[in-house]
Amino acid sequence: MIGLPVHLRERNVVKKDWRKVRLRIALCYPNVYRAGMTSLAIHLLYYLFNAREDVACERVFYVPQEAPRSLESGQTLDRFDVVAFSLQYENDYARAVEMLIRAGVPPLKANRKRPWVVAGGPCAAENPFPMMPFIDVFHIGEVEPVSDELVDALIQAESPASLDALLDSHFFLAGRSGAERSLVKDLDHAPHPTCQVLLERPYPPVLEPTFGHSLLVEVSRGCDRHCNFCLTGFQCSPRRERSLHTLQQIVDEGTRCTGVDKVALIAAALADYSQLGELLDSIVSRGLQLSVPALRADLDLSVLDTLLRGGQRTLTLAPEAGSERLRTLVAKPIANETFYETFKAAIAKGFSQFKLYFLVGLPTETDADVEEILQFCKTLIDLPPSRHRLHVSAGALIPKPHTPFQWYGLSPLKVLKTRIAALRRLGRLGRIVLDLTGPESSVVEAALSRGTADLAPVILAVAQGGQHSPSAWFRAARASGIDLAAYAERASSPDEELPWETLDVGFKRNTLWRRYTKLD
Repeated sequence: MIGLPVHLRERNVVKKDWRKVRLRIALCYPNVYRAGMTSLAIHLLYYLFNAREDVACERVFYVPQEAPRSLESGQTLDRFDVVAFSLQYENDYARAVEMLIRAGVPPLKANRKRPWVVAGGPCAAENPFPMMPFIDVFHIGEVEPVSDELVDALIQAESPASLDALLDSHFFLAGRSGAERSLVKDLDHAPHPTCQVLLERPYPPVLEPTFGHSLLVEVSRGCDRHCNFCLTGFQCSPRRERSLHTLQQIVDEGTRCTGVDKVALIAAALADYSQLGELLDSIVSRGLQLSVPALRADLDLSVLDTLLRGGQRTLTLAPEAGSERLRTLVAKPIANETFYETFKAAIAKGFSQFKLYFLVGLPTETDADVEEILQFCKTLIDLPPSRHRLHVSAGALIPKPHTPFQWYGLSPLKVLKTRIAALRRLGRLGRIVLDLTGPESSVVEAALSRGTADLAPVILAVAQGGQHSPSAWFRAARASGIDLAAYAERASSPDEELPWETLDVGFKRNTLWRRYTKLD
């Protein structure tokens, strides 16, 4: 990670006169610029807040060892009325707290009067409790229906009590027994940012967002497949689509405003879009390039030609497991033969790069199941004419709140180390690049995902130290008297009240429990 250039040149930046607004919001992404500007959530929030004349919203990203400053005016966080964090990943919690510390903002809300510190994103709705001592208000769910309500409350409130009185049940803060998610019912009538902020060329490659110099377009939201491990499928259900006509309007307006010639489609279940072929054809026929997320192996193969015409050379699939038995267990019952046939078709069309995602540490997993991942990949890499390459990513199953796995503890660290070590043998096959998440990092994520406020001292210690490696987390946990691995590995009993169950994100406990009891 590197610091940001002093004179970062961007297109479509919004700069406002602070003297003419009532609320100044620092929109913070607690990780590097490249990651933050890949997030459509940052573009959406930037658009929603700045659409109001009485608000000035400026972006702030994490820069190691530096006091964070906004890109628009160079102001530090303590100069803003509100510090708003988008919490996308648990391992960024300590970076969020570190940003407050380095800006001179008291990290603990008990010691702070201003600025207000608010948070939203999937982690806020998943389980806000580890971050409760630091955050004044959590928004639960999708922001579009409540953004104005939140801004109005932040302008008017004089104290936490008055803030509580001004916010409805979609917000979670101290003193409340629970909250319920807000939900966009009709994506066609929901705002979508089109004049997105993009870097002006040339710029350092390390700053380039994941999808390159492209317009981010959200096709659908949520997924009705409900794979047992997937937080998005349960937290964002039901699945909703934008119409083809609306998406074409977004693409036309967005490419005019940004000047880009590439569109990155965003969706948890793009292959399920009802008019996928027509959408891809529409984009490519406009002379634009394409970038698409992971697709299901049982997709309509007729779209492969269009993807190639749109410049897509890598096909990303998520088998999750090498064995059909485990795929069925996680509610993703796709046969090996379906993957093989999709690979053959893609290779015949001209795809030369493939990316695969796997999970280890699944319930009932055995050594033989991990060996099946190796055999599965060997079969794929050996498909003729044997010139294609595989990028294999694998990590541990993190048992997420609000999913059927919420009662399941993380697989023991010793087991995960064995599993990951076995997968390293894939590197001997040639034409395979490995991206394996360290088991210790998975322990940290699992603990934060399923933890309570007793992890706040650990988060604070890591933030104060400014080092975010797994070893830093383990040291901080030991100093607080917490065995991080045991904490993450602990399974919950059927009659245990789980802390995050005070949040209603759309699925009842009984529904999740019935699915959990079918896992053995």
